[in-house]
Amino acid sequence: MSPLISIITKESKELLASGRGLAWLLTASLILSAFSLLLVGNTELSLLDNAQAVYMMMGTITALGCLLAAVLGSDAVAGERERGTLVPLLLTPLTPGIILTGKMGGLAIAWLIIYLISLSYLWAVGGTGQNLVQAVAYLALFGTPATLGFGFYSLALSARRESVRSALIIALITLIFLSSPLLIGPGLRHNPVGKAFDAINPIAVALNSYDSAIIDSQSFGEQMPRLAAALIWLGATAWWARRSVRSLHP
Repeated sequence: MSPLISIITKESKELLASGRGLAWLLTASLILSAFSLLLVGNTELSLLDNAQAVYMMMGTITALGCLLAAVLGSDAVAGERERGTLVPLLLTPLTPGIILTGKMGGLAIAWLIIYLISLSYLWAVGGTGQNLVQAVAYLALFGTPATLGFGFYSLALSARRESVRSALIIALITLIFLSSPLLIGPGLRHNPVGKAFDAINPIAVALNSYDSAIIDSQSFGEQMPRLAAALIWLGATAWWARRSVRSLHP
């Protein structure tokens, strides 16, 4: 077995075969279940247009994925340091690229599981609508770079901070700041500052794409500038994470 596969397997087992991993899956399922019941069962919210309900669920899933990435990424290096396993890892023949890819491979599997779990909830709130297939595709297309980019960002913080707590606090503050579009309606973001923030904020990019594709039924071609912004976020955070891991010394 190659070193890269070994790291990915180790990270996946820690996530899926441990009490912590099972707790994450249960928590994610409970959150999505509660939100789905709120959309379907609440008298006022159940009157929402089908596309609007799907849009709200997609935003919740994306935010949940980014939260998971913040927690796992913050523990990726700082956690190894606190457990005393970082120096032995750095003394192995593994390159920084392999370590980074292995750590992110485990996080990508975690996001894949969250994504697959979320499909049943998307169907529950939008199964009678016309945009369910687009919702599944756009959640993968824009939710993935937002989540993985936040994983790279949190991993870079983890490599540069001495403790998991320090890295996690910074990551969560950043996530709360970037998640503001979930709380602030589009009408309040139409000023120049709001438009500039939406253009570079990966969560806002994802939400605006969901809005235009699911609610407004705009074509995929109109989403290309947003897709480019999402990929730039992913590339920039991957570059920073690689630099941060390469700066580690035994």
